[in-house]
Amino acid sequence: MMLLAGILNHLLAQAPALQAELADLRGRTVRLELPIVAAVVVVTEDGLLAESHAPAEATLSMPARFFVTRFTDRQAASRQVRISGDAELAGKAGNILAGLQWDAAEDLSLLVGDILAHRISRVAASLLEAPKEMGQRMAVSVVEYVRDERKILPQKHHVTEFCDQVDTLRDDIARLEKRLQRLEQVV
Repeated sequence: MMLLAGILNHLLAQAPALQAELADLRGRTVRLELPIVAAVVVVTEDGLLAESHAPAEATLSMPARFFVTRFTDRQAASRQVRISGDAELAGKAGNILAGLQWDAAEDLSLLVGDILAHRISRVAASLLEAPKEMGQRMAVSVVEYVRDERKILPQKHHVTEFCDQVDTLRDDIARLEKRLQRLEQVV
């Protein structure tokens, strides 16, 4: 069995609903292009994937940045996937494959037991979340510096005050226009 199909079949086995949905595409062939490997796979009767030498009906091409972006923003990652061929087939297959998630704790529990696998998964998740949190904190710090220290960005109360003044000016002009219209009618 091909490595790519084997990995995807393992993930499909952890997601029976997606496997059943993929079974609706049985007999259809899709070319999957990843940064390191590309392969044509056919959907089997039971909703799994097998290597195929038939021409692909659709192609899903995922650049390396897709996998990096997928950790932080799945929607942004999905926009990086390029499809060709049968767009309907590519869309359905892509949506099904996009729903796959690796249950690392489940696989790890087979090696080290449930409790240790759960702890390792929690630590790994916190390590993956740390750069995102650091980035968010850094962005907040930069905004505060630019707003408070460098005075490049206005403070919230200044913006509110300015908007209130604009509203007052607009209302004053509207009243003045009404008065001028009444004066014109008199004259």
